[in-house]
Amino acid sequence: MRRIMRKVLLIAAVFCLSLMSAFPAFAVGAVTEIITDTDFVNSGPGAQQIPEEEPETAQEVSLGMFTVTGYCGCDRCSSGNNLTYSGTVPAPNHTISADLTHYPIGTKLRIGDIIYTVEDKGSSVKGNVVDIFYATHEEALAKGTYTAEVFLVQE
Repeated sequence: MRRIMRKVLLIAAVFCLSLMSAFPAFAVGAVTEIITDTDFVNSGPGAQQIPEEEPETAQEVSLGMFTVTGYCGCDRCSSGNNLTYSGTVPAPNHTISADLTHYPIGTKLRIGDIIYTVEDKGSSVKGNVVDIFYATHEEALAKGTYTAEVFLVQE
């Protein structure tokens, strides 16, 4: 019985290996080309090429140098409130607190390489001060207070 099982397993292994070598898609590190519907739609005699639309790029305007601070959802930073002033759940690399008289809810601001959305206000966030939401209190403290150029992103 063991002998038969060994033969069956050996035959199955040989079969799988032959399939893998016969079909490169199963091979490790195989390079596959992805063909989309547009490859076929614009082909053939009399076909007209449809120009691809360029994606709209966001326009940015420098707002100048701002004091940037950090906060989190802890009791010290947010009094234990798990929602922003706008009613959303704050998210790292997304939520920022700003002076709502200058930058209303939903305003997009870029600091460095990250585009934040104004979703919150703070008692000490006035004028050219923004407060970035971080996942932990330690991360907010580690970033500290610094000065950075802030850009208004206009979509």
